[in-house]
Amino acid sequence: MDPREERIGLYGAAAILDVGAEEVVRLAERGELRSERDEGGVYSFSLADVLELARERSAREAEEEIFEGEVIGEEERSSRLPAVPFERYERLLQQGQDFKTRLEERTRQMEEIRQERDAARLEIDRLWEEIERLRLSEFQRELQEKTISTLEEEKKRLEEERERLIEERMKLLEEKSQLAEERTRLEAEIKVLKNRSFWSRLFGG
Repeated sequence: MDPREERIGLYGAAAILDVGAEEVVRLAERGELRSERDEGGVYSFSLADVLELARERSAREAEEEIFEGEVIGEEERSSRLPAVPFERYERLLQQGQDFKTRLEERTRQMEEIRQERDAARLEIDRLWEEIERLRLSEFQRELQEKTISTLEEEKKRLEEERERLIEERMKLLEEKSQLAEERTRLEAEIKVLKNRSFWSRLFGG
């Protein structure tokens, strides 16, 4: 992410500026550091603005350490640079180096935090995908169970229907057998009646 777009909180700004949170609030109220506040009153700052202010404050502190002494020689007078004791010059250089080191360390830490945040987001996305996959698997399993249950119920119904049809077939066979016997009996009776009628006509009885 572009540092100009990155925003940090009150304590992050305090850590970079190497001051307390109250001092950061005062800087914001004096207009020395641009800030934004949400509905809850929480401060946020542009990382680029905080780094720029840190550089300006470091430069001012370095200038305050330098005192105006006598200008030695014409060459020094033409350069308009104040005379600075060598020990203090070394101390200022060391302070500048220390500030640079702290700034680089904080920048590195912030980069690590961003990387961890991005990794956490990727892990969250992966977990959501896994959850969705598990939900889909669970849905498929439930659907399969319902399908199996439905098929078993249908199989049971068909078996019951088959038993009913077998019973009806047996009844029909019994009725057919009874009808066949009744037909045979009726045919025998008709034959007897026909014989009687024949002999009656023959003998005039």
